[in-house]
Amino acid sequence: MRLLARATLALLAAAVGLAAQTAAPARRAEPQAVEVSSPGGTALSYRTRGSTTVELRGTERAPSAFASAKVEPRSGYFEIEFRRGGVTGLGDPATYGSDFLTYVLWVVPPGGSAINAGEITFDEDRSNSLRITTPAPAFWPMVTVEPDFAVYEPSPAVVLVSQASELATAVPGPLQYYSHYTGYAAGAGSAPAAGPLDLLQARKAVELAVGAQPAAVPDAPPDNARAAEVLRLAEAYLAEAESELQAHGASEAFTQYARTAIELAEAARALALGVVGRLTAHQLRARDQQVAAAESELAALRDRFSQLEAALDRERHHTRELESDILGLRERVTTLEGGVERAQAATARLEEQKAQVCRELRLQLGALGDLSEKDGSVVLDLASDVLFDSGRFEVRSAARESLGRLASIRTLVFPRAGVRFEGHTDLVGEEDYNQWLSEQRALSVYRYFLEDALGRALEEQRVQMEEDLSVVEQLLKMNYNAARRQATERQELLARLENRVVGKGMREPMVPEKGPNEQNRRVTLVFFPQQPDAPVSPCPAGELTE
Repeated sequence: MRLLARATLALLAAAVGLAAQTAAPARRAEPQAVEVSSPGGTALSYRTRGSTTVELRGTERAPSAFASAKVEPRSGYFEIEFRRGGVTGLGDPATYGSDFLTYVLWVVPPGGSAINAGEITFDEDRSNSLRITTPAPAFWPMVTVEPDFAVYEPSPAVVLVSQASELATAVPGPLQYYSHYTGYAAGAGSAPAAGPLDLLQARKAVELAVGAQPAAVPDAPPDNARAAEVLRLAEAYLAEAESELQAHGASEAFTQYARTAIELAEAARALALGVVGRLTAHQLRARDQQVAAAESELAALRDRFSQLEAALDRERHHTRELESDILGLRERVTTLEGGVERAQAATARLEEQKAQVCRELRLQLGALGDLSEKDGSVVLDLASDVLFDSGRFEVRSAARESLGRLASIRTLVFPRAGVRFEGHTDLVGEEDYNQWLSEQRALSVYRYFLEDALGRALEEQRVQMEEDLSVVEQLLKMNYNAARRQATERQELLARLENRVVGKGMREPMVPEKGPNEQNRRVTLVFFPQQPDAPVSPCPAGELTE
């Protein structure tokens, strides 16, 4: 009897071990640690009052390079500003390798997960101004040479690194970050082909994404198919850009197509290499299915043992035959006992990988605004300093690139979630006017996302999207006086949007103080499950916003 009990417990381990061995999950390359060697370079912890001037000096790759930035504490975040002409001494990116076409600024917290803060662009040999925000109180800015502006992780080609400052506290430790993107062509490159920079970047981004795609294998994880799907979209946008350039030159439509192709190609490369995505969650679900199958097998084995025990009691003359069966089961258990330990260790590794993916996604979203969780939904308060001017609802041109990045990230982080756009205003003026203004701001951001989604929507989705876009356009054309005269018609139009656009007016300010305040001039995006018990994101809301 004791022998049968021990065999029963061991068979649970055996079944789990067998299940774990039958479906080894696809693996992704681990990110490489890149350590920056730069005399005087350091990470900094910034004071919460008063501005700090930070200097970035050139590494051995660009010894004559220099940059100066001002770090200003705000309520809940830090603002970093590079003024026009504040970056000097950087030459042609192609001198660092044939894959390189531009320069990108990164914000690197002490953990080493670098955040793309924007492209360093030039006009008449002078760097353009750049203003970005970060919630991190301690970080080190750096500039790298990159193939395009939308890369998810930095290359090893670092040309500028922050230096110690009297008004900030140095954070001890090496300057280190992590990246999957370390295989670029090094050394002096040839001059790039002629053409607009946006087109050259788009071609290079698609080329790198094609090279990163994994080989087709049976039972591939969903991210492989998703990466191929996003790459096809990138190639389609690149073809549109090439056609538009040939027909009309470097038009606004050409720029839109080319930069969209870059964003999509980088998303496809990141998915293929495992930088972002749902690969880990897919593997964990496969483990759960394997454990369930093992439990089912265990139940069947327990029934078999019960039958054997009854047979032993009834027919002693069959004892030797039954004992032989039991010995065979014991040998099987002995062979498979190590399987359950391997399955547990694999599950623990996958849980850690999943947590790392969630942290990376949280950092990317956090660079665009303030993240929080409420009643099972993820709430993103867009950064207020780039959206609207006081009393206006038109989205600033500087905000469109941030909205474009959010639109691309949204397809990865919230692929099946519903979204509600909530507008806010300053506590200035009449309540009715502020209600109208908050609705118009939410409608402006919603229109941007509708127009972006139409470019890649399926035919059966386009009809509803075009109807919604028509309603949004009608509402945005109603000025305040027209909205008051046509109040009933306006409410009917808003109702057709099914609560996807909400104006908070003066009822729920972000900062409860009267007078002009740019923190109240923002739009909140609420991502919520479209079906009961459906997850908002591959990462649970608690992990995404912790």
